Amino acid sequence: MDVIVADNAGFCFGVKRAIKMANETLDQASGTVQALGPLIHNPQVVAAFQRRGLQVAGSLEELSTGATIVIRSHGVGPEVKKGAVEKGLRVVDTTCPFVTKAQEYAGRLIADGYKVVVIGDAHHPEVVGIVAHTSGKAIVLDTIAEANALKFIPRMGVVFQTTHSIMHVQEVVGALLKRGKEVRVFNTLCGATTAMQKTAVELAPEVDAMVIVGGRQSANTAQLAEVCRKVNPRVLMIEFAAELTTEWFSGVRRVGVSAGASTPDEVIAEVVDRLTQMEPVPIPA
Repeated sequence: MDVIVADNAGFCFGVKRAIKMANETLDQASGTVQALGPLIHNPQVVAAFQRRGLQVAGSLEELSTGATIVIRSHGVGPEVKKGAVEKGLRVVDTTCPFVTKAQEYAGRLIADGYKVVVIGDAHHPEVVGIVAHTSGKAIVLDTIAEANALKFIPRMGVVFQTTHSIMHVQEVVGALLKRGKEVRVFNTLCGATTAMQKTAVELAPEVDAMVIVGGRQSANTAQLAEVCRKVNPRVLMIEFAAELTTEWFSGVRRVGVSAGASTPDEVIAEVVDRLTQMEPVPIPA
């Protein structure tokens, strides 16, 4: 099969930065190094770091006294950082700069007397951290229906989960504009994620099928697959090249590939190599 890889696929700036900082910390630290949750949403990368000695803790209570704590790229709330310092931990903050901006905007809006609305997944760690910067006062919603159901808010401030698609947030913001008198909207979308989605959407109609590579827990990978399905219904989302089967590609001669922002280059290369070696499967008569 012919395989075309979309531009901007794979590691974004924020992920590269987090990985670099974590590696430097492991190289320099003499004691225990722990991450509060997975560093990024990619199982291969997390496993590789665990082999290097980066332990994953689920809460502050699980962190060892005197350890170095790595704040993951999705960020955390201010009380978590404060608790880590009070526990005597050395804090290395790898929070993505785009996420930090969203946190800062949300905190500033609350301080200025606005009711903050976060467009995103309420259970995603990034969104949890943003809400924590409003002292838990923000409203989280992710659909037009939820926006339409809001009671009228005189002064509303809006920020986005950084990995959302611009098309999605524009639709939800359109609904929110009808639910407030003064609505301030801050574009907190990740530029790299937006570029990744744009190039993938441009490629998707030009191929018979799209393969999206990334961790199943990765929000930006899921968003990438979703925006591609709007222009090409034949989209397969996988974590590993081994998941590819010839049966799924029946009738496919040209396949496009893109990958989430947490997907290593070597994983993308494995997928491309496996697809290239597949013979086109004719459509059953």
